[in-house]
Amino acid sequence: MTSITNNTRDKELALQQTQLYWLLQITKAINYNLPASQLYEIYQKVVFEHLNFGRLSLIVKGDIWNEQVAFGLTVPTQSDELVHLIERINLFDDASSKLPDWMRQFETFIPVLHNEVPIAYAFVGGISDSVFDNKREATSYLHTITNVISVAIENKRMAKESLVQAAVQRELQLAAEMQAMLFPQDLNLHGFMDVSATYIPHHQVGGDYYDFIQLNQDEAIICMADVSGKGVSAALLMSNFQANLHALVKNNQSLKEIVLELNSCVNKSAKGEKFITFFIGKVNKTTREIEYINAGHHPPMLISDKDVVILDSGTTGLGMFDELPFLKTGKVHFSAGSILFLYTDGITEMENTDGVALGESKLKTMLQDQLAVDSMEQLHKNLQVEFELFRENVEYNDDVTFLSCRLLY
Repeated sequence: MTSITNNTRDKELALQQTQLYWLLQITKAINYNLPASQLYEIYQKVVFEHLNFGRLSLIVKGDIWNEQVAFGLTVPTQSDELVHLIERINLFDDASSKLPDWMRQFETFIPVLHNEVPIAYAFVGGISDSVFDNKREATSYLHTITNVISVAIENKRMAKESLVQAAVQRELQLAAEMQAMLFPQDLNLHGFMDVSATYIPHHQVGGDYYDFIQLNQDEAIICMADVSGKGVSAALLMSNFQANLHALVKNNQSLKEIVLELNSCVNKSAKGEKFITFFIGKVNKTTREIEYINAGHHPPMLISDKDVVILDSGTTGLGMFDELPFLKTGKVHFSAGSILFLYTDGITEMENTDGVALGESKLKTMLQDQLAVDSMEQLHKNLQVEFELFRENVEYNDDVTFLSCRLLY
């Protein structure tokens, strides 16, 4: 009797030592930060060669569910059935006739949860009694090492994903800083015009751009652009666009020459993947005229006490065609007290709680009501209040950019 008891204890001790040994080996491999592929190889070697399991399919959730370890299978697992089957809690309580052929080779399955979310399932069959005394003890140990391996790999995946997200966030931050540098910082320093601009980003990095470039004591360039798409690529394209625009303006080229050259630059940079809507106007205080070209941009409004003039003469968006199909230059009178208002479609497309967009008509009315405002800065403050009242806490669905100017004398 004593001999039998000693043998039983020796066997139990040997089994415990085996379990601890392989658990330690797996833990060491994880601590050595081995890649997931090597961790799976170690896991398979332990389960198949040392624990004598006959069949196993380890299904792991990454971006999608995939079989990462498989051995001893008589019928290949069917990946298109995995998600459906693993969501059935009573999987092995069903009559065997209801199970697909590949499922009948397994005796049970082991779920692995991470933060209460399933991240892996081990389908097991051919459980041997050569190492463990019973199947429950075998599956319990398999559950332990499967959990250790799966959670470790999930943590590696999440850490890698976190690093990627951090890199993307830093890239977006740099792009946002670069975009902010595109906007002029001294709008109120221009002698003959009162100018103000507002930019409210919907995304961290948008595609809106405005500028004001004084040419001499009597003339200034005012412009606004909106690139299709958002993000880093849009910011880079707009940065290149701004650099080309400033170079062309500095060379004292005409508006037509500027627009034609910018269209060529956008085509070379964007290669047909993006386009830019663009408005450029040259204001002359002596003649009180605005010469302009609207390249597919939301038409600016020239507000006076008598009328609202829509500045829509021009051409298509830049980068849409290798050669612009038509190109017209517009010219309007810029009377004393009038307000030139440039904006992107984020304003007219903003919606209220009923899903109704602000639209051009309501914007026009808002601007006419503000015609006697003391300054363009005050106009922008008043408009933002109006926008808030209209939206009623509904988020903007796009970047909102607007710029207004008025002749001082």
